[in-house]
Amino acid sequence: MDITWLGHSAVRIRGSQLVIVTDPYDISIGAEMPKVKADIVSVSHDHPHHSYVEAVEGDPMVLSGPGEYEIGNFYISGMGTARYPKPPSKEVDTETDDEGSEPEATNWNRQINTVYTFRSEGLTICHLGAIGQTLSARQTEDLNQADVLIIPVGGNSTIDIGKAAQLVSTIGPRIVVPVHYRINGIDEDEEPVERFLGEVGAVDVTPQTRLNVSATNLPRDMTVTVLQMSS
Repeated sequence: MDITWLGHSAVRIRGSQLVIVTDPYDISIGAEMPKVKADIVSVSHDHPHHSYVEAVEGDPMVLSGPGEYEIGNFYISGMGTARYPKPPSKEVDTETDDEGSEPEATNWNRQINTVYTFRSEGLTICHLGAIGQTLSARQTEDLNQADVLIIPVGGNSTIDIGKAAQLVSTIGPRIVVPVHYRINGIDEDEEPVERFLGEVGAVDVTPQTRLNVSATNLPRDMTVTVLQMSS
């Protein structure tokens, strides 16, 4: 499979038969999402930074919540988790809801994020969306077979960097792909990826334009792959 980063939490997963795009975003993020065509779009939660399906061409099938799906040669599962790391307040700059304002504090813990697991061609790829809290032991166990873990590491509107590193260690993927962090005018309130790399002890990481991975070329030890944003 071929994985490219489209910015923020959006990635394109290109298999032998189908193309998946995760969490497409609108221009309010500070940049226009690259032109992309897909057969399937997964949406982690209902916010224009993660659910702007109109940015994706090709009349894709849209997955927008927990459930089990079998599409072509992909078996996909969506698991609901808490969206926000803590109750939003005026002092905490979180992503706004779909009405353009912060969620009410009384409703914050009902905001759902969907973690998607994509299985095909002998690989298991997990996209954590905008996960806001650490997972339960049972939820973590469900993800322990992930070969590739795509995780937000900006630490502001998602789990903090320390918890992200701990989650990586607990799940134990073969490849970690960080997303949802600050780059050149995008996600200004998030931390740069270097903070996460330091937390997990990843040194001398050279960004790549894409990740080509198969069941036969997985690294023996856990590897962090930083992807350059596709244009």
